[in-house]
Amino acid sequence: MIDHDMHDIKERIISIVGENNFTDNPFDLLSYSQDGSEAEGTAEVIAWVTTTEQVSEILKLANEKMIPVTPRGAATGLSGGAVASRGGILMDFSRMNKILEIDMENLTATVEPGVILADLNKVLEPKGVFFPPMPASDSVAQMGGSIAENCGGVRAVKYGVIRDWILGLEVVLPTGEVIKDGGKMRKNVSGYNLVGIMTGSEGTLGVVTKATVGLTTIPETRLSALVYFDTPENAGKFIFALFKSGLNPSAGEILDSPTLDAVANYTGMTFPECGAFIIVELDGDLEDIKRRLQRLEELFKASEGMLQYRLAWDPVENLEIWKARKSALPAMAQIKPSVIIEDTTVQLNKIPELLVRMEELAKKYDIKIPCFGHIGDGNIHPLFLFDPRDPDESARAHEAVVEMGKIIIQDLKGTVTGEHGVGTEKKIFMMDEHGQVKIDLWRRIKQAFDPNGILNPGKIFD
Repeated sequence: MIDHDMHDIKERIISIVGENNFTDNPFDLLSYSQDGSEAEGTAEVIAWVTTTEQVSEILKLANEKMIPVTPRGAATGLSGGAVASRGGILMDFSRMNKILEIDMENLTATVEPGVILADLNKVLEPKGVFFPPMPASDSVAQMGGSIAENCGGVRAVKYGVIRDWILGLEVVLPTGEVIKDGGKMRKNVSGYNLVGIMTGSEGTLGVVTKATVGLTTIPETRLSALVYFDTPENAGKFIFALFKSGLNPSAGEILDSPTLDAVANYTGMTFPECGAFIIVELDGDLEDIKRRLQRLEELFKASEGMLQYRLAWDPVENLEIWKARKSALPAMAQIKPSVIIEDTTVQLNKIPELLVRMEELAKKYDIKIPCFGHIGDGNIHPLFLFDPRDPDESARAHEAVVEMGKIIIQDLKGTVTGEHGVGTEKKIFMMDEHGQVKIDLWRRIKQAFDPNGILNPGKIFD
């Protein structure tokens, strides 16, 4: 919290960003007190920054006065990373949203942190290129927050996560110094990889103010296939066979039966009776997809527990298939008013066991735990649904989450977060997953970048 002369500090922040980019109105502060998780924290002031210089000046002030600073984008994160859990200054990047350059000769784009991912791709599409990372929130998610969380999304199975596409960064350190690392080169091993360190650091080591990202050509054709299975376990077995086949899908998504029921109630869509369905997407040139499709159909027919499948060549039908996936999370509000969204990732051959264990966990705690997500890279999202007005059900849901962590880390040798980050919500699992030696190393890295501990404190570890 700010322990100094509030009037003086507010005046200094206003002198940096201007009256129209500052607020300490209690209603504004309350509306900025959450992200997409259960975490809550109220800042004492909000500053909308528009230049690197403003970011630098605010961080210099905060470092001098030992004031916590929380960087914030669209707040679509699901782990508490954009919540001002220690009060202080909330630095909002939504007005720092320019696409600075599109370089078609080098297939790069340079953007400010407030650029929305989908907006970037709308500008790129007429040029025949795109930026592949596509989280479910891409219509609102901003570049800075996506870099901070190292976002993945539905096409990460082929195209990787955002770290694989970040070539260069301009970063303001917690002390106010500005550094640049990387650039437009596709290969660069000069010195420590600060781009890699910053990407996924959840705004705890520095604040991104410019990013140069790689682009690639838009595939000529995309084909989606929808395949239904009798059980989630058999759906998991199919994915293992799919990747052994070498078909190189661009997406592999699963929705289990409880998720499908919720989506049906939410959208009016209808689905056959099943335990789960999987969406498989192939992209590339038309003739190549036709060749791969034959092998894909053979895999469908040979898979244990496969009930039926259909193919979507038509763009409208393709959108209809993906509508079910995009509706999965909002549909959960039809079942219970609150949800804890988990982000487990395991090896491909452990997916069937993961899905079985989540079904067992739901029965043990008598709660609903629908599962969906990026089965193609082992990243499943179990959702723990509960009514906060029912203290007993709420307690059971939170106890089930703790047991889930033990199952994922100890039994399945996986991770509790594949793409959502640690934030405040998953700190309880970090010692079990990483151990004391690694966490002590993280603390030393944090100390080197942020000696006064002002930048996004309380995230990842205490």
